[in-house]
Amino acid sequence: MKMNKSLIIFVLLVSSVFIVTIDALKQTQYKPRISIPKLEGPTYSEYWAPADEILEVAIANYTFPGAVALVGNSKGVLYASAKGSFTYGIPTPINSPDVPQMNLTTTFDMASCSKVTATTTAIAQFYQRGELDLDSTIVSHLGEDFGVNGKETITVRNCLLHNSGYFPDPNPFWNTPQFGCPATADYYPPMEFTCQSQIYQSIMNQSLMNPIGSTYVYSDLNFMTLMFVVGQLASQYEYITLEDILPQCNQNDGGNGIYQCYYEAYVRNYVFAPLELPNTGYLPPLSNAQFAAPTENDTVYMHTTIQGVVSDGNAYAMGGVGGHAGVFSNVEDMWTFMYTLMFANSDDSYLNSTTITYFTTEYNHTQSSRALGWNTNDPTVFDEGWSLSCGTLSSKTWMHLGYTGTMLCGDPERELILILLTNRVYPDPSNDKILDVRKPFATMVQKIYDTYFA
Repeated sequence: MKMNKSLIIFVLLVSSVFIVTIDALKQTQYKPRISIPKLEGPTYSEYWAPADEILEVAIANYTFPGAVALVGNSKGVLYASAKGSFTYGIPTPINSPDVPQMNLTTTFDMASCSKVTATTTAIAQFYQRGELDLDSTIVSHLGEDFGVNGKETITVRNCLLHNSGYFPDPNPFWNTPQFGCPATADYYPPMEFTCQSQIYQSIMNQSLMNPIGSTYVYSDLNFMTLMFVVGQLASQYEYITLEDILPQCNQNDGGNGIYQCYYEAYVRNYVFAPLELPNTGYLPPLSNAQFAAPTENDTVYMHTTIQGVVSDGNAYAMGGVGGHAGVFSNVEDMWTFMYTLMFANSDDSYLNSTTITYFTTEYNHTQSSRALGWNTNDPTVFDEGWSLSCGTLSSKTWMHLGYTGTMLCGDPERELILILLTNRVYPDPSNDKILDVRKPFATMVQKIYDTYFA
C-alpha cells in the first residue's frame, strides 16, 4: 500500500519530536525538586578575613599557586573567594605569555573527588531505583572472568568501602611502558581509548592483598571496577544506548571494555545534566584548557605542563574517563552538587534524603571512617577521616579529597557546605604542604560560622 508523501513527512516529524522528547526526559525527570541559591560572584564580609589570610599565607609559602573556596548553608553562599594565580609566575604553554589569576570560574581537575561526584552518585541512583543490590557480587555484573585470583565474592559494597582486598593501585600503572598501552610508545602520548580492552582485562586479572572485607585499604581499583559496573547497569536497563556514547570511546572490539563508554554517557546524562552543571564532566573541550588550573609539570610521561586534561596517569591512559579520576569542575558547579545532596527532599528522584543519608553515614566504625563511597570526618577512628581534613566540622561530616588539591565537606549537623579547590600539585606533586592547610582552614571556617552565622 502506498502512503501519501505528506503523511510520510508527518510521521517522520512526529517520530523526531518523540525522540527529542524522550532524550529531554532523560535529563528532566531526575532534576532535583529544590531551588538552589545561585553564586552571583565573590561573597565576602570582614568576618571571613581570617579564612582569607590562611589561603594567602599558604600561597606565600608555596603550598599552592592559587585557591578557590566557598562556604554556604541553606540560605545561600556565605563566603566565596579566589586567591593567587595559575602558577608561581611562569606561564604555561597554553596560557603564555600570561599567568591568569584564579577566579570563581576557574575549572579544576577534581582527581579522586570524581569517585563521589560521578561514580558514587551513579551507584546510589541505581540503588535508589531498586536496580542494584549493594551486596551483589562484581561477578554478577561483569561475569565469571572477574572471579579469578580469589575475587569471586567481592561485592559492590566492598568496593564502596575500600575493603575489597585490592592493592592500592594497578601494578604496573597503565601509563607505563611495562603495561604497554599503544599510546605509551609516543613521547607525547595522545589521550585515547585504544587501551580499553587491555585495561578491562587488567581489572579482570587483578589479585588481592587482603581477605575480602577484612581490611580498609584505599584503592583506585575499587572505583575503576565500579565504573564498569555502572556501565553494565546503564546498558542492561537501557538508560544508555550505543547512540548515546562518545564515538571515540567505542573501540568496536565486541568486548566488555565498552562499559566504560556507557559509564561516561550515563554520568553525563543522569548525574551532571539534571543539575545543569555546564563546567562539570569528563573530557572538557580543549578550547577550555586555558581556563583550567594547571596541575603538574610532567617530565616522565606526558612531557608537558598538564592543563585541561586529566593528570592521573591511569585515567589518562584510559582515555580521560575513569571511575576514580577524570572529572573537571569549578566551585559554582560543586556548590550546586553539594547543595543538592545536603538539602535533598524525601521524594527526590535524583537522590532522595534517605539514600543520601545512607551513603554518607559511617558504615563500620571498627574498620574505618568510610561511608559508602564518601569518607567522614570522624576523629575517633584510627584514620581520623583523612587526618580530619575537614577540621572541627562535625564527626558526621561527609567528605572527600582529590590528589590535585581539591576537597569537599558537607556537615549535616550545621547544614554547612565547604569547598576548597587548589592546584597544589603544580609544578611538583611531591609538594604535600597542603596537609598543614586543609585542617586549619576548615577549622577556621567552623569557628567563623559558629560565631557569626549559626
